[in-house]
Amino acid sequence: MKKLAPVCAIAFVIFYVANTPTDAASLVQSTVCLLGNIADGISHFVTAVA
Repeated sequence: MKKLAPVCAIAFVIFYVANTPTDAASLVQSTVCLLGNIADGISHFVTAVA
């Protein structure tokens, strides 16, 4: 069962990207933007503490 879950997840990602590439690109862009905002917040926090 442990080996089946990652294979299913990868298959779903490939299926999602193949069927809705615009939505998939938007999801990736939103995720990268979110990670950038988190990194920026951590940077401001560390600067304020130091």
